[in-house]
Amino acid sequence: MTYGFVAPTPLAAASSLRGDAVAATRASRPATVRASLADTIVKRARLDAEKVANAVRSAPVQGAAVAMMAAVALFNPDSASALTKADIDQLTYSQVKGTGMANRCPEVEGSKGVIKIDPSKSYKIVDLCLEPKTFLVEEEVVGKRKGESKKAYVDTKLMTRATYTLTGIEGPLSVSDGGLVFEEKDGIDYAATTVQLPGGERVPFLFTVKNLIATAEGKDITTATEFGGDFKVPSYRTGLFLDPKGRGGVTGYDMAVALPAMEADGGEGQDELFKETNKVFQVTEGAIEMAVQKIDPSNGEVAGVFVSEQLSDTDMGAKAPKKILLKGVFYARVEEA
Repeated sequence: MTYGFVAPTPLAAASSLRGDAVAATRASRPATVRASLADTIVKRARLDAEKVANAVRSAPVQGAAVAMMAAVALFNPDSASALTKADIDQLTYSQVKGTGMANRCPEVEGSKGVIKIDPSKSYKIVDLCLEPKTFLVEEEVVGKRKGESKKAYVDTKLMTRATYTLTGIEGPLSVSDGGLVFEEKDGIDYAATTVQLPGGERVPFLFTVKNLIATAEGKDITTATEFGGDFKVPSYRTGLFLDPKGRGGVTGYDMAVALPAMEADGGEGQDELFKETNKVFQVTEGAIEMAVQKIDPSNGEVAGVFVSEQLSDTDMGAKAPKKILLKGVFYARVEEA
């Protein structure tokens, strides 16, 4: 058995990203991501409003006001009573438990403004939160004419419970020639997620922004700022994972003992058998665009929408990956390092 590992390409330091490199990075992003971001005005989730209302009825008197504010924000997320980070910090564990609010990104009350970035100072982005609202998978769809088919993104049904939001992500924010550069360093930057296609097929993938280097034009953050860049997508399974037949990447059997040869001469079907047996830890590429829509300069908060494109799980090399397109909302804070 061989163990394959596709190592991530070393990321260049933010200081080495000059104007031409920044332009090349932006030009290399998939057109799907750039086009989808332009027409994506994501609606805030209202599905967990009933759960929050139940929490309000059972909440202690001292926390009922804050919990009620959370419920109002879920019913009408565009109102002035949005669930901000300060509101979330006041909620107790019992008020959040079972409501789905832990899977929500905070809102920003402000709408317009500018966050000035001084090139002589060091900054960082903290509490970056990415909450997907729409999960699309590229599939072959039948056209209007007989025998005609084309690839298109189709809607899916989310099978994962409320644990698919990325949060607590942070990293340095620097000023480079031509704009700003954000480099992801730490946080809950991956979430195992599964969606179901209309035909019933389930597609697992690792929602992530690992090793993201996002660039933006301009030296200040405004409502016209758009961050975008590429990131790494690790394998959905690690090398220690064992399949139902006990085969793994760095442990387990080389070959399932009870598995008969597909052909006695070792010809037909051996490619499929090799893919199932030879477990590979694959690292693929992804791209994301984040458009800032709201800013609160007093707290350094920004919020907006994002569009991300990446590949699904390959079952450690046994299956061909599918393209995943995610659309959602994000929140972050900018502070001095």
